[in-house]
Order: sequence, then C-alpha cells, then structure tokens
Amino acid sequence: MLTMYANKAKVHLLKEYFRVLKPGGKLLTHDIMLVNPQQATAVIERIHQAINVNAQPISYNAWLNLFATIGFTDIKSDHNDMTLMSPKGMIADEGLLGTLKIIHNALRKQNRAQFFTMFKTFRRNSHQLNYIVLCSTKPK
Repeated sequence: MLTMYANKAKVHLLKEYFRVLKPGGKLLTHDIMLVNPQQATAVIERIHQAINVNAQPISYNAWLNLFATIGFTDIKSDHNDMTLMSPKGMIADEGLLGTLKIIHNALRKQNRAQFFTMFKTFRRNSHQLNYIVLCSTKPK
C-alpha cells in the first residue's frame, strides 16, 4: 500500500514499478484515499497516532496526478467507502476463517490495545477515508 509511505517515497516506488514493467504492462494498486483534502492534516495525524507509521493518504485527484506524472497512461480508477478494520470488510477481504484468525491475534494481550486504537481511529474517520483502486498502463 503506497499510503504507508510519504509522498516522496510514493514517487520513488511508482518510478520503480514503471521501470520494471514491460511496455504495455499494467499496474493494479489498492490504497487509501482522503475524501476531503482540506481536513487532511487532522486525519493524517490521527492515523499516525493510531498505527505508528508515517502513512500519508492523498486525495482522488492527487492519486490520478501522481500516476500520470510518473508516465502511466490509461489510468482507470474506482473508489468507495473503506471497510478497513470493520467486520464486514475483514470478512469480504479475508473470509470468515481469516477474519477469526485476525481477531484471535488482535485480542492477544500484547496486541489488544493497538488493535482497538486502530479500530476506533478508522471507524471515527470512516467518513474521511475511502479506498481507491487504480489500474494504469506503461505505454508501449
């Protein structure tokens, strides 16, 4: 997930993806998108506090511009409500057994506080975050 990197690192990673793709090759990514860029600072700070990673989600237009700037073409995208850390989303992504394993591990004493912090943070900010899927092509 490119969101887990600062914008400068996102550029570097996308350039490397672009370099190693064959002409006509496609890159499919799934990430976190800010719904309201005007509130980015507050949302990003809450995420940093919850997951202890320099995550930097960006807006829809910023994602499209980033891929275009690197040289990708035919950029297709979709976005919608993010279900990260929700039971519905976990079951859809991981299946019932996978979700039960995640919850089992999350509820271990050493993980419990961090899990609930992440869960609450993503739930409280769900109106500010969407998922975004991008499929882009390296020109021939």
